[in-house]
Amino acid sequence: MNTPLSNPLDETPQYTESGLPVYVVLDTSLSMKDFEPLLNDTLESIHQTIVTSPQVQEFVHLSVLSFNSRAHVVTAMTEIDDVQRLPVVTCSGRTNFGPMIRLVRSRIEHDVPVLGSRGIQVLRPLVFVLTDGAPTDEQDLPGENWHDDLDELLDPGWKPHPNVITYGFGRARESVLRRLSTVAAFVAEEGGDNREALRAAMTSLLNSMVASAESHSLEVPTEVRGYRSVPLDVIFD
Repeated sequence: MNTPLSNPLDETPQYTESGLPVYVVLDTSLSMKDFEPLLNDTLESIHQTIVTSPQVQEFVHLSVLSFNSRAHVVTAMTEIDDVQRLPVVTCSGRTNFGPMIRLVRSRIEHDVPVLGSRGIQVLRPLVFVLTDGAPTDEQDLPGENWHDDLDELLDPGWKPHPNVITYGFGRARESVLRRLSTVAAFVAEEGGDNREALRAAMTSLLNSMVASAESHSLEVPTEVRGYRSVPLDVIFD
């Protein structure tokens, strides 16, 4: 599915080069421990595809974030071109969504002006979220509400509010994926292999980035092997 990309910085574009900020956000809670090697191998493949493809590298500006009990910057967007190999992610802790959502917003607030200062016409950021669990904020962070954080991130009045695509497997809940997503959400078919589900999700997001670079518009995946699409317009869960 082809979705035009809007420019959150300037209604009348004045740049000759456009760029898409992309945030790959990985659940690295303890339940993902068995997938550490696969997670790191596929992250490295994504990085290599970007740095060895001039067309993709010119258009896609990648940052990798992770979250468990806390949220972490694995690789900052402004550093990706200088990184020979991505840092290794490790899995532990809980699945707290609030810190992750706040980190995504703070990185967008930082990265969009930096890209713009480099003469890049910054298009609406794209966030991929991969998770195998349900939010544990209620137990870990009493008094905090990740839904409020999400409302701030997706606030239409905030110019660079991102497009969000989610992939859920394992214990991930459809209602959570639907709440996070703005353009597409996918949940792995029940009874499937979680390792294959993770591999398919990473392949899907990489293909989406490559296709978007080729068309200079957001190419939203319509099908993902082993997943079914979650309708985003459901009113009652």
